[in-house]
Amino acid sequence: MATSIPSNRTGDVCDDDLMEFTLETGRAILSRTPDTLRALLGDLPEEWTMSDEGPDTWSPYQVMGHLVHIEEVDWMDRTLVILAQDELRTFDPVDREAGFSRFAGWTMIELLDRFEAVRSTNLAKLDSVVTVNDLDLGAVHPTFGDVTLRELLATWVVHDFNHLGQIVKTMSKQYRDAIGPWRAFLPIVDAE
Repeated sequence: MATSIPSNRTGDVCDDDLMEFTLETGRAILSRTPDTLRALLGDLPEEWTMSDEGPDTWSPYQVMGHLVHIEEVDWMDRTLVILAQDELRTFDPVDREAGFSRFAGWTMIELLDRFEAVRSTNLAKLDSVVTVNDLDLGAVHPTFGDVTLRELLATWVVHDFNHLGQIVKTMSKQYRDAIGPWRAFLPIVDAE
């Protein structure tokens, strides 16, 4: 079923159209990410999954290692720190590249399976411990300072989007030269 744009809207996003985070809208994305990643990356040749964009960039395989690691040590751990409301509500720093070595040698399917399992556990825990009344509780991030649970959970959603976009961009660039003159219409292959 197609969604139509209300007649008073152009389809362009402006500040008045931005969504507020809710548990329902956030969970709608978080629950779909494992299947989206599996559909995109499962059983692909390594030419697609092991290629990166050059120095200091990540391959789709490395992105999956990162996603699994962060899923294991970040989102729910930090949610529980906020919910505890102890005097020490400071997040520990997270090594964003620790998944590279932790999951070295795993197949893409193993990474996808692990991500799906941990995400499922995390969403069940989220459902059991977080209510709408908790969303404005806060903690201290080691870089950003004061943050709320609402911001953390919204970041979890956008983190998924960010890395899905990164994977698609990295894979698209593998055909940068192969697309010939159509490159002019496909800015993703030249995106930074």
